[in-house]
Amino acid sequence: MAACSACVYDADRGLVLGSRHEFMDRGQAEALAPMVQETMGLAGVAFKDLARIAVTTGPGTFTGVRIGLAMARGLGVALNIPMTGINSLAAIACNETAGNLPIVVAVDARANEIYFASYDASGYELIAPVIVKMAEAHKLMPTHAVKILGTASDLLLTDKQHVRSDAGDLPIAANFVKLAVNISTSTVPPEPLYLRPPDVKPQATKISFSTVGAAAAKLLAEIHGESFETRWSETAFSEMLAVPGTSAILVSSQNNPMGFVLFRMAADEAEILTICTRPAFRRKGYGKLLVQHLETLLMNEGVKFLFIEVAVSNHAALALYASSGFEKAGTRKNYYKRGDGSHEDALIMRKGL
Repeated sequence: MAACSACVYDADRGLVLGSRHEFMDRGQAEALAPMVQETMGLAGVAFKDLARIAVTTGPGTFTGVRIGLAMARGLGVALNIPMTGINSLAAIACNETAGNLPIVVAVDARANEIYFASYDASGYELIAPVIVKMAEAHKLMPTHAVKILGTASDLLLTDKQHVRSDAGDLPIAANFVKLAVNISTSTVPPEPLYLRPPDVKPQATKISFSTVGAAAAKLLAEIHGESFETRWSETAFSEMLAVPGTSAILVSSQNNPMGFVLFRMAADEAEILTICTRPAFRRKGYGKLLVQHLETLLMNEGVKFLFIEVAVSNHAALALYASSGFEKAGTRKNYYKRGDGSHEDALIMRKGL
């Protein structure tokens, strides 16, 4: 959340040996490791003397939750000691020490939503952390007197019996560590508690197509060599691209060439001479995108039929073309010569555009 804290606790004596707590909206990733180091210094304790690591697991900001968990897991693995997870709302409830009223924790989750949980006066969980709309949060509020903590507390103060706690609205390690002591450890590292999917969506990869000529022969030869047993040379590509009606389309992502198709047009027919995708970009649909882009270009040129020859053993390519609407039109016996001197048939496939 909007703070960062650490403490060292002696469970046998029930004593906080050293602690730090700072409010910060951002920058926790840079602040946490130095804060832990400084707290260890304040406590006068060596890392090898630690027996357990406790960490809040959320809900909270996605980045903040992962920063804390990453630090806890790193220390736990490096020191070979167990880890304990405690949810952030239970951690906030630990700020209230009076113990004379039940507690409601309400934290602003943005988008008109609230992280909500409630506990009895002894700290026993009555409602586990949930994310609810504002109206639903009001329905969850008890009718009897309670103390309210958290950044959304003021939004729920609609009943005169409810008391706004001033004990602190964010997790404070020196307070929640006492609760963590009584939570059993696990050999499995704590998992994040998010309660809702992330707001940030993965950005779609930006794909671009470009028609290239003989000047790209060296690049095409490199990509072809990565893709096929028998590599076509730069000279071969230069000579083919010098033939009228022959062109190549390069598919790239952020200026990184991923594959290409070399084709030849004559009258209302066209033939794919070769098509390939670099190994690192295979099985991601780029080959099919290349074929679709080529078909659009050819149709604009008045081409009605597209042909391709495929080795009978190239099952991946055969599946790609079949899914793109190509049909078998014939066979060329012993068309491909392999490196070991053997030959292989080629299937001729055709598609109407």
